[in-house]
Amino acid sequence: MAAERYLRFDVRRPSGWRPLLWPVRVWKVLYPIKRVLKLNLFQQAILGLARARCQDSSEMAELLGLDRQLVAFIIATQLIPNGWMSTLGAVTLQGERVLEDAQDASEEVRMGYAYQDAISGNWLPRFTEALPEIEPKKVDERGYPVFLHDRDSGKEVRPFRLDHAREGALDMSALFEAFARYRTDQDHARQRDEGSDLPTRVRIESFSFVEDTAQQMWLWTWVFPDSAGEQPWLIADPFGLQQAASWLRKPLQEVLPRHEGVARYIADALGETRSSEMSAAEWLHSLENQIDLTMLADFNWSRKVPVVEGYLASVLRRSEMLASQDKSWQEDVTSLLIETHNLAESVLQWLLKAYPPDIRRLPHWNSQRDWKDGEALYYLQFLDLSCASDDVIRQLSQQRLDQVRTAVKRGGSSLKALLFAALLATVDQGRHPFLSLSAEELGLKRMLDMADARNKKAGHSGADRIDKEEAMEYAKFIVEWVQIFKDRY
Repeated sequence: MAAERYLRFDVRRPSGWRPLLWPVRVWKVLYPIKRVLKLNLFQQAILGLARARCQDSSEMAELLGLDRQLVAFIIATQLIPNGWMSTLGAVTLQGERVLEDAQDASEEVRMGYAYQDAISGNWLPRFTEALPEIEPKKVDERGYPVFLHDRDSGKEVRPFRLDHAREGALDMSALFEAFARYRTDQDHARQRDEGSDLPTRVRIESFSFVEDTAQQMWLWTWVFPDSAGEQPWLIADPFGLQQAASWLRKPLQEVLPRHEGVARYIADALGETRSSEMSAAEWLHSLENQIDLTMLADFNWSRKVPVVEGYLASVLRRSEMLASQDKSWQEDVTSLLIETHNLAESVLQWLLKAYPPDIRRLPHWNSQRDWKDGEALYYLQFLDLSCASDDVIRQLSQQRLDQVRTAVKRGGSSLKALLFAALLATVDQGRHPFLSLSAEELGLKRMLDMADARNKKAGHSGADRIDKEEAMEYAKFIVEWVQIFKDRY
């Protein structure tokens, strides 16, 4: 029998954790990546002529149909300073290498790994280039793995191991949907943890499977209580991009009534006393119902947009918890700021669906990769919106064109890019809320300040930490802000 294989991507442990081994089927996939070429078309053409012994700029210009001064400018300011051409007009060895790379436009193919949940059969929104395996110290009398928790003390840890249950179909459309979510989560993690070490981002345009079958493995993750959130317990993201993985919690929640063992394991992790007359699964279900009944009593309108409802519930819970504490953990304060930011993003994403901008308003990516000097500023000033102050326009004009395009097309980008796209939508949407709200009513400057605080003060490695009062003020502002649109959801 083949040895059982266990993967551990993230070594961080959430507060109140209990380890869990999640069953997955791991598929090897091949995907092409485009090489980043150092030469543009003009540079490549000029170097090619120089290698063919045509070294006179006038002759080059005539052969290429370009202005002679442009050819001389490219040679003097780009090819020679980069070491690709000598001052005598000859192609250097370095120039030969970059020219060969440019002429060899074939795509490089890499192998990575896609993950299929063995409980629900769904694709997980995670892709990796490596499999960080861990070996158990031993196997106990029941056949379950035992791992070494601390080498110095010899302390052992025995994670609860879930069984493989479902095969799952090879649904390629679902696979690409999972990849789209992975890409969004990567973007958010990069904004949140700027400067920290993140897993290498897998860039995929197409897939092909290496083998006809997948390999059975387990992902190391954690179940932990979250008293400040919208749920009584959470499952940690095994890959470390997010704090929790809703795409694991939901399938586990569905099988709890049939698996008393794992229900008891989760109940023990919560550290609360339950009635002896109730099974662990029944008790956990009662907790879910209590939260559902008491949460958002004054925010019923949010149920029309589930993603807004979820983030709003989390912000309200975390704010209430922090307000009741004399001394707060920095992790709880940071979590409130992150959830506040996510709540604002979710409303902007709803706005983009309800009042979509026209992508044709932006320069096409084939003809223009980024803004020209002053172009983004001109776009925003042209809108002439009372809700967009000069300071807001200045900050938003720093967003890259590709981020704004992504916000318009998919609703998945940074908060500032989403806000840029929402402002752009006012051109085509005559009933857009931004058209009737003033700068004071919308408070976009305050929202941008919150986004800056999240980016600078909510990372794992940031030295500048947000304090409790500031985080709660931002949360209060965003909760009030989302209610501006409650009659439109």
